[in-house]
Order: sequence, then C-alpha cells, then structure tokens
Amino acid sequence: MSDLVPVLTLPEIYSPFVRAREFLRWQELESRFEKMYHKKPAFIARAPGRVNMIGEHIDTTGYSVFPLAIERDVCMAALYIPGPGHLRVELANVTSRFSHTSFTCDLTRPESLELTTKSAHRWSNYFKVAFRGLLYEMPPEVVNSAHGVLHVLVDGTIPPDSSLSSSAAMTTASSLVVLTAFGMHKTIGRSRLAQRAISSERLIGVSTGGMDQTVSVFGEMGKAIFVSFVPELHAEPIQMPKWDEYLFLVSNTLVNSDKKANAPTQYNLRVVETRIASFLLSKELGVQLTFPFQFPSPLRAVADAYWAANPNAFEEMMNKFEDVRAAYNDAGKEVAQLQAMLNLVENILPRRGLTRGEVEQLAGLSSDAFHHQFLSQAPVHTTHFFLHHRAFHVYSEAQRVIRFRAICDATSSRLERGEACDVHSSYQRLGSLMNESHESLQRMYDCSCPELDCVVHIARQAGALGSRLTGAGWGGSAVHLVPRDNLDAVMKALRNTYYSMRVGYIKEDALSDALFVTNPAQGACIVMCS
Repeated sequence: MSDLVPVLTLPEIYSPFVRAREFLRWQELESRFEKMYHKKPAFIARAPGRVNMIGEHIDTTGYSVFPLAIERDVCMAALYIPGPGHLRVELANVTSRFSHTSFTCDLTRPESLELTTKSAHRWSNYFKVAFRGLLYEMPPEVVNSAHGVLHVLVDGTIPPDSSLSSSAAMTTASSLVVLTAFGMHKTIGRSRLAQRAISSERLIGVSTGGMDQTVSVFGEMGKAIFVSFVPELHAEPIQMPKWDEYLFLVSNTLVNSDKKANAPTQYNLRVVETRIASFLLSKELGVQLTFPFQFPSPLRAVADAYWAANPNAFEEMMNKFEDVRAAYNDAGKEVAQLQAMLNLVENILPRRGLTRGEVEQLAGLSSDAFHHQFLSQAPVHTTHFFLHHRAFHVYSEAQRVIRFRAICDATSSRLERGEACDVHSSYQRLGSLMNESHESLQRMYDCSCPELDCVVHIARQAGALGSRLTGAGWGGSAVHLVPRDNLDAVMKALRNTYYSMRVGYIKEDALSDALFVTNPAQGACIVMCS
C-alpha cells in the first residue's frame, strides 16, 4: 500500500451514519471560501481528531499506544496563487472566535516565520510551524519560488480543549495544506508527514510524544491504530473484534483543557518529572543515557538499556519477585520486564513529593546544572516533584497497552478461525484495563479532575464496561466502552446526571458535540475540488 497521503472522495472518508451531514458541511465550506476569496478552492485537506483507548501519557517515553481516529475533524479549503513578492498566507475560520489573520514570509529566511503571542491571531502559529517543520523537506526550487498568496479557510468539528486532539489535527491539516499547495503531497509520504507534524507542534511549546499526529495521519475506517515508536515510528491498523457491537462513547466534561496555556504546571511538568525520574533510575542502576533523548522522556530508554547491560538481571528478578513470575506466566516477557521495572521504581524512588533541593541532592547536580538539564527547554512551575508516581504510571500503563492488544488479537484470531469465543468476556477484560488506567491517571499521574471522575463513575454505574479520561486530562473528555445494548442507558445517565445537574441548561446541538458515539475513522486525506 502506498505511503502517500490518499486523495479521496467524501464517501471514502465518512461512515454512512454521518455522510449526509458532512456532505452539506463541505458544500458550505466551499461556498464560504468562494464568497470570501472570490475564487473556488483547489483542494480541501482533512485531518481527524483521535480518542485514545489505552496508553495515556506514555508516548512521550517511547512506549506504544492504542488510539483510533474519530470522525470529528479539521478541514481546510485552500488555494495557492503564484505571484510576485514574498509569500502571503491569508487565514480565515468559519468559527468567529478565531479572527481572520494573515502573515507574510520568506521561506529562504526561516526566521521570518516568527510566532505571534497575540491571542486573537495565535492560531496562525499552526501554519507558521508547519512551514518551519517542512522547510527541511522542501526542494530548493520550491523554497525559492514560493511567492504569491495562499488562501485558506478552516472548519473544525473537534471541540477545542476537549482532549480529542484538535491541536494535533490543526497541526496535521496545516502541514498537509503546505504539502499539497506546493505539490509535495505526491512525493512526501504519511510517515514523514507525521514526523513533521510532531516536530511542528513541539515548536509551539508542547512536549508532544507523537501519538496524536500519528493516528490523525494513519487512521483507517473501522480499525484502531496500534502506534509504536521503537525502533521507529510504526502505525499498525488493528481490527477490533465485533466492533459494531461494542461502541466507544465520548463525553466532554466541558472543563477547559488548554494544554498550551497550562503546560508549565501540567503537561510539560509531567514530562520534566519523568525525565528526572529517568535520570535518578539510571544513576542508581548504573545505566548510561545518551543526550539528547530520542523522546521527551527517556523512561523506556532506561529500561531497555538496563536489560541490555544486565542480561542476567531479568532471571534474577524472576526468582526474587512473585509478581514478576506471575506477569511472565500470564502475559510474557515484555510485561514481566515492566513489572520488574515497577519493583525497581518502588525500591529506588521516594513515594513522597520532593523539593527541588532534594532532587538536586539525589541527582548530584548543582542548581545551574539541574536547570540546564531539566528546566531549560520548557518552563515549569512547582514546589514538589512526584517522581515515583509518574514513573509508576508510565511502566504500569505500558503493561496495560500490551495486555489490551493481546486480548484484541487473541479474540479476533479465534473469531477468524471460527472457534468458540466469549467476546463479551474479552470486552469485560478490556474495560477492566481501561478502569485501571483511569485510576493510575487519577492517583499516580495526577491529571484527572472532579468532573472527569464524575462522568467516569456515572458511565460505569449505568453499564459501561470501562471508562477513563482520554487525552492530556485536567478536563476535556472521557471515553467509555459500552455494549450497544447499554448505550441508551449510559447516554441517558450522563445527560440527566452530569449535563443537566452539574452543567445546567445546555442546547441540544452543544450536547451532541459534548456526548457522541465515535466510529474508527479515516485518517488524513486530500479531496480535490472540481
């Protein structure tokens, strides 16, 4: 199968359940573009959001994750008109909260793509970092001839700050517009698009691990995407067994989850805490880490290096720890090694929060050296670092991802062979892993909030097999695994208990944006306009 971003038609993008609605939306987008710019768009670039079934906050360490693309997306109608002078980019959005903006740039001078701090125009930074990220891919003849104007009109159906990766969809769609406008979509494949979208979002100041952009690029209708990062980025479509009988319900708490604005005390702080935990573990275990890291956090690198340097250590831990033996017998060596790492975390890292002075003393670093190594790349604000809890979440969540996929693979294989198989029991086990994930995110990674805990509790009580926060957390959305027969009861409970009692009056269209069933969806694509 070609790695190039597919050029598709609408029926190939959306399921029959939403196709009519999306057809009208795309017609309106093209009509608005023509009314605004007095010309028809040449193409529409599309990138979906995502919901993560399992594997939260571990892509930043290099561990695999298991998301699916959703049908909610960002679409960008675009037209490039060559002309004299530097390149001018005109950006408009169908949503009034995003002001019409423009910028001029000289692609031969990357410094001309200066990011803006003005809140009304800050969304233009997505395009600026898309250009900066793709400059390395552009042939010199494209860079030197990029003059004229690029008209863009954006329409998104992913609620912002909902933890459904509206940010990654914006980054991916912006990158795809740049590629297509200058004809590079015919030569640059999805793998490179995903990598550039990842690096572009990091230029905005978010320590993204790469899951969001990868699933936005590689999503397939009807399939979840198992995303691995070692030895290199790889996206593997996985068929969920009888996925039409077990649905994923998304509930947006309507609590703002602004990953960029709150990064110093939330998302980026957690990355820094896992980096420090990695340093202390490697110091105690005698493992050498190479700088710069392949991933924002090197917790996986510590584990991999430890097992490689100590070939007898795993057998010794198998003999010493009953839980390591049990994990090996139940799920194999990879899960058992992660269990062993959990034991090492328990023995090495203090469970309480540590002040900066205490961390510097444990690390054997001066204040300046500590700042340079851990705090210079992104600002963080905290009085205590909870290193044990963050590392414990990462290694235990990596276990859950492996177990989750193993259940899916085993169940699907039995069904394909025509063997007797208790599918409901398999989904109950998947739901239990989702529940364990939420408990870890709540207690160990400390990225939940009362509203997320509330919708998770309501959904479980009403018949969801599993419920957990999805995305960065601290607000945003939860995802619920629900048997089709229980769907109405779970949705009714969330409407009547959370949205009516906690949120108050909410319009029906706003409720349909906040509470919806998602189907595994097509990833990034291009539609050429007639």
